[in-house]
Amino acid sequence: MTEGSLYSPALVSQRELATTSGLSLGLTNTLLKRFIERGWVKLLHVNGRKIKYALTPSGMEEIAMRTVDYFARAAQNASLYRKKIDVFIESAARQGYKSVLLLGPAELDFLFDYACIKHGIQFYKCYRACAQEIRAQRLQYERLVAVYADNLQEYGGAEGGSAEGMKRRLGLPQSVPLIKFSQVLLNSGGEDLHRLH
Repeated sequence: MTEGSLYSPALVSQRELATTSGLSLGLTNTLLKRFIERGWVKLLHVNGRKIKYALTPSGMEEIAMRTVDYFARAAQNASLYRKKIDVFIESAARQGYKSVLLLGPAELDFLFDYACIKHGIQFYKCYRACAQEIRAQRLQYERLVAVYADNLQEYGGAEGGSAEGMKRRLGLPQSVPLIKFSQVLLNSGGEDLHRLH
């Protein structure tokens, strides 16, 4: 091994792993010991007290298998979410709502956007843009439904926070249904959206 290869991204120190992963040094140490026992990582003595860690072929195989499993679960969840979001948006359209505001989770905005296009509803993923357009075109807030992540803190929401408190912080009228995303997933499609929030 040359001096340059010791500092390649393939060989990293425990401190570098902890910093990169956002884990404590102690937890990183514990996990590395388990990974070494399983044969996924090997320990390399560089010089004196310096130790570096390298991923083994079986470690690479484990990462590949876990990645495939993760993507399979993500695809399954996306399919379930897509169906539930579609039912929710269809229900909103039937009840006369004309627009949907998504206050997170951002990774689901394309599913909401697609369902809104399908059912002829305006989709907003930015509160400011939504409020500006409603004011500029003199639209009615009463035809808006808002969905937010259960733990959304950016808009003053938190686990257990009230919808009324979040509405006040956002400047939304009390008549606008503000619904947690978990309620969207539980919605069977027949409920009055005002009763969900």
